[in-house]
Amino acid sequence: MITHVLDSMNEVITNNYDQDHQAIDIVPKDKSEPNIIALDGGTVETVINNVKSTNHKSRGLATYGNYVQIKQNNGKTALYAHMKHNTIKVKEGQTISKGDIIGTIGETGNAYGKHLHLEIKNQNNVKENPLIELNKKTQNTSKTNTQKSTKTNIKNNVKSTQTKQSDYLNAPNYHHGSIVDGLKSIGINSSYSYRKKLAENNGIINYKGSYNQNIKMLNLLKNGKLKKV
Repeated sequence: MITHVLDSMNEVITNNYDQDHQAIDIVPKDKSEPNIIALDGGTVETVINNVKSTNHKSRGLATYGNYVQIKQNNGKTALYAHMKHNTIKVKEGQTISKGDIIGTIGETGNAYGKHLHLEIKNQNNVKENPLIELNKKTQNTSKTNTQKSTKTNIKNNVKSTQTKQSDYLNAPNYHHGSIVDGLKSIGINSSYSYRKKLAENNGIINYKGSYNQNIKMLNLLKNGKLKKV
């Protein structure tokens, strides 16, 4: 899954879409509390940010706990639910971009364990399997990342004679989409604090663990051009 909804980029689907559960549930592979990021750009329609705890007796919209609903630029509507109390970063009426931080994964409303409940409605306001949206975007994003990787290779090849190869981290056999797992695959510290140091050392300023920052760092790692700290 190249298009991510967690800034840790290590999503695991724990509950699939069916007629009784017209959504998918997602958790981080490492059981952390990552930020939730926007699947696509659009306009924020609804923000609920004041729910403090789990309530298994809740009904209706209250089952979502803290949630955000976004009207995407493609006409579809995305709803991100069960976020942690008072962590939502967007406001109603705000225009956001793909990859912007929405809030932090949580366990509010009718939730069992910390997870993201993701719903997608199509242009006719009918719920559809979010994997349709994710898979479509995966193809487009993969093409974009390939183009970016090619440009990165060209630039870095020019500099290759100036710097020793041993000064770089390299994960040529890692083919997935998580900088966290990519670093782990070669036995490198993947904590946020270390990733921040890596980012600063590679010209990625003001690192916040965003989608675009992690993708840039991952592309450098895959191409053997991520400078060691």
